Amino acid sequence: MSDLYNILNVSRQADVKEIKKAYFDSAKVNHPDKGGDTEKFKQIQHAYDVLSDPDKKRMYDLTGNENPQDSGRGGMPFGPGGPFGGMHGMPGMPFGGMPGMPFGINVDIGSMFGNMFAGNNKRAAKRPKSPNKVHEIFLSLNDFYFGKKLRFDLERQVFCDECSGQGCVNWKTCGDCKGTCVKEVMIQLGPGMMAVNRGPCNSCNGEGRMKGSACKKCDSKGFVNTTSVLESQTKAGASVGDVLTFEGMCSDNHDFEKPGDVLIRLMKADDAEGADIVRDGASLKYDCVANLSESLMGFSRVIKSHPAHSDGLTIDIPAGTQNGEVIAISNKGMPVSGGFGDLYVKVQIKVEMTERKALETHRAILQSIFT
Repeated sequence: MSDLYNILNVSRQADVKEIKKAYFDSAKVNHPDKGGDTEKFKQIQHAYDVLSDPDKKRMYDLTGNENPQDSGRGGMPFGPGGPFGGMHGMPGMPFGGMPGMPFGINVDIGSMFGNMFAGNNKRAAKRPKSPNKVHEIFLSLNDFYFGKKLRFDLERQVFCDECSGQGCVNWKTCGDCKGTCVKEVMIQLGPGMMAVNRGPCNSCNGEGRMKGSACKKCDSKGFVNTTSVLESQTKAGASVGDVLTFEGMCSDNHDFEKPGDVLIRLMKADDAEGADIVRDGASLKYDCVANLSESLMGFSRVIKSHPAHSDGLTIDIPAGTQNGEVIAISNKGMPVSGGFGDLYVKVQIKVEMTERKALETHRAILQSIFT
């Protein structure tokens, strides 16, 4: 059986960071996609799976077994071939005990039951990246049409550069475990039967060291508050829902290897009072109300709120336009790649009372015109 530490080319005293770095370095060289050996790559992955897990690593260090369930035949620590060599022993001695001791068994509880007696004080492995944070900013139609320069003052916590986020300027060896990260306690289970309770040291949380002098810059918190300025320019014609990404600008966190991203989502602000035009993707839409005479003779309208026409955009509606008809005006919509979208004018005809009376009064004349 190959030694897992040798596979990753690290010492038995290597910490999680060293093991992880060695894994990535080896995996990069031996990956099958880059011409590496497939079996070698599987061995590297298996070694990392065991040594990066505190429980599996502890069992491997104590017993040499890579899987806790492989400790002895049938998973029994005292079974034949198990880490304690089975229950057979010297002839005539009950349970294979030593002379003068009725049982004579020295049990390693830490190996047998893991954290059942030692307690579970392992530190969880860091996750790769903290969650992203999403903020919404509301822009006007003009902002979307022309683009807008945005500037944000972002307050966040970052690791203290004086102590690298540790909260102390130096470390000292743990007095309880003497830097081994493991603490052993002898327990007498019965006459002549002793047990070794071996598990992570509670005093140092299994790190083998303890904080020394407190960092004055961060008041031993490990973090300092800072304000970062985020700047970006939205493109002309940006869509509602577009997201601006500022990578790694969330607060630092000891539980994650790197901070998440700050995401700014562009949202549409409420239309300004008196606005007569609305956006629909790359198009602009305008509802036009006309009377009967205008629909018959043709007319003009001024769109006051078109972003590209501060003095208003004049549009001409041809004679004979029907109720509900939509007229497309090219290149008067939103900016798009290589040009502009279209403006769509929907005409709604409302017959005024004076027009109704005129129709009744001059029915004969109108019939002669249209027949």
